Amino acid sequence: MRPTIRLVIGRWFAVALLAGGLSVAAAGLAGASVSRTQTHIFQAFTASGKPAIHVTRSERGSCWVGSIAINRDDAWRCASGNALYDPCFSSSKARGIVVCPLAPWQTSGVELKLTKRLPQPNPAKASTTGHPWAIQTSSGLRCLFDTGAAPVIHNLPGSYFCAGSPDDLWGLPSRNSQPWMIYVGPPSATKLSKRVSVTVAWF
Repeated sequence: MRPTIRLVIGRWFAVALLAGGLSVAAAGLAGASVSRTQTHIFQAFTASGKPAIHVTRSERGSCWVGSIAINRDDAWRCASGNALYDPCFSSSKARGIVVCPLAPWQTSGVELKLTKRLPQPNPAKASTTGHPWAIQTSSGLRCLFDTGAAPVIHNLPGSYFCAGSPDDLWGLPSRNSQPWMIYVGPPSATKLSKRVSVTVAWF
């Protein structure tokens, strides 16, 4: 079982949490056509330094390296007790805390009160040039970048795990045309032939 980017107790726990309330949105997107992939840079804080998400609980924790899930100089890989959070976001106007959203389409998350100073950040500013943190597809899948040990099929890693679905997204989206396309299939597959269009990508 591949570890979730969210909790060390396993990726399937995070998938179960994300799957709740997804069916209606997924049903509406299934079979939808899209002419162009929408891209969004996630904003965890307001301009004044207040969390832009609803903080459901506050914990004490620390961050020891830049995020693996997203390449930004304000994103971190953090822990509180046995819980692992990636990504968590910081703001220069919010000293001593980071916020860790469950997913970019969620409106809530955890606040960590830092017990240590943040480490050296990733050098990249927030942009849409790196790999997406999260992807929504035309078939209704909502998927998060997997920071654990991923299986590989034909040199393509299972890069994204998807809530409420047996399928993963493999490799990174192809940006050679609009909308972007990405391979989809279950971890048990022996080859990858099906691709799906990316309706939204979050960075």
